[in-house]
Amino acid sequence: MSPDNNIISWSKWEEDYKPINDTMFDFVDEAAEHTTSSYHIWTVVDNNPNSVYLDILPGYRAFNRLGYFVTAEKWEDVDMVVSNDKSYY
Repeated sequence: MSPDNNIISWSKWEEDYKPINDTMFDFVDEAAEHTTSSYHIWTVVDNNPNSVYLDILPGYRAFNRLGYFVTAEKWEDVDMVVSNDKSYY
């Protein structure tokens, strides 16, 4: 994924990475129990508290985190952003 095109939609993320749960895990330890690799863990973050949009970022994040997802497919681009803001993609 090129640096200019590292934002994907939530639906594309669900299709490509296949979250194993419909709900987020509250704690990273809970998420880690469902995988053997940190490359399958994603963090849901609120990057802009004045907005209705949320992002999903690959890996463990502490700042602005709302929860964690585990996916069947691993992430490879640490700079990827999954956004529900349609103006980005």
